[in-house]
Amino acid sequence: MKRRMTYVIIILLFCLTGCTVQQNTEMDTTSKSIVIGFSQSGTESSWRKRHTESIRTELEKEGYEVIYRNGYMNQERQIQDIRSFIVYQVDAIVFTPLQEEGWDAILEEAAQADIPVFVVDRHVSVTDPSLFLTHIGPSFKAEGNRAGLYVSNYFREQSNKTINVLELTGLNDTSPTQLRSEGFRETIQRDLANNHVTIQIQDAISGDFIRRKGKEAIETYIKEGKMDTINVLFSHNDEMTIGALEALEDTDIIPGKDLIIVTIDAQKEMIDNLKKGIVNCVVECNPEAGVFVKNAINRYLERGADAIPKEIYVHETVFSSDMDFSQIPPRNY
Repeated sequence: MKRRMTYVIIILLFCLTGCTVQQNTEMDTTSKSIVIGFSQSGTESSWRKRHTESIRTELEKEGYEVIYRNGYMNQERQIQDIRSFIVYQVDAIVFTPLQEEGWDAILEEAAQADIPVFVVDRHVSVTDPSLFLTHIGPSFKAEGNRAGLYVSNYFREQSNKTINVLELTGLNDTSPTQLRSEGFRETIQRDLANNHVTIQIQDAISGDFIRRKGKEAIETYIKEGKMDTINVLFSHNDEMTIGALEALEDTDIIPGKDLIIVTIDAQKEMIDNLKKGIVNCVVECNPEAGVFVKNAINRYLERGADAIPKEIYVHETVFSSDMDFSQIPPRNY
């Protein structure tokens, strides 16, 4: 009798152990983490830092493992980072290109490894658009349109005048620079037929999206004696605008009054300047791309590439000196 009881106990223990092993095996299979390689172009501004934080936070909240690399404003470094993601065999690549050209070869490597690529913020120019799955970011041309519309409306009642605009552009050969400029010019030309005022681009100078270079560009322009003829400063980002304001401190020009200032990004510091009347219009470029990136990756994993549109735009707005400032949401950057 004792021997039979011993056999029964052994069999029960074997069954329980077998069930436990099977359950653990199933858990290991289903809990395999999704790995995302994320290459950011740099950390040149508060906007860029917030953009990075937004993407990393949303992906990690979803339970994805994120391998992050900072390109430090160097395309070759970004290419090497993306290649390391391919070698690691990540499940997806997210990257914000420093510039448009020069990505074909590395994206072909990703395609050969069957790794989907999500381009975020700036665009890429490639011979084969299928090398990336989707682009997620702002409509840069619409941002330029909004800036141009504000300037057109501001001077609508000033008939028979010529308004001179100084355009402080961003990094050459990038989609924000090209499309913001295109959108702004398109709008002021379109509205010219409806107004008695002529709005023209007097000059376009580059500050590379960097505060220091924006300051240097405006300082040089002031030293050349050209600033006195300018009615509007249209700056492609807040960092350059802050640099421009620093350069203007040594002049008799009163920003926001003598010089109408329109800038793009909507960093907290610039919204504070708007409230003080130092700048007149701030066009938002929304850095909160994380939720859009997360949703796109989720949709791809659940439903495949056909479920993803080629363009995914983030929502944005405009803040101006004539609005109710209490309606401006808190800025996180």
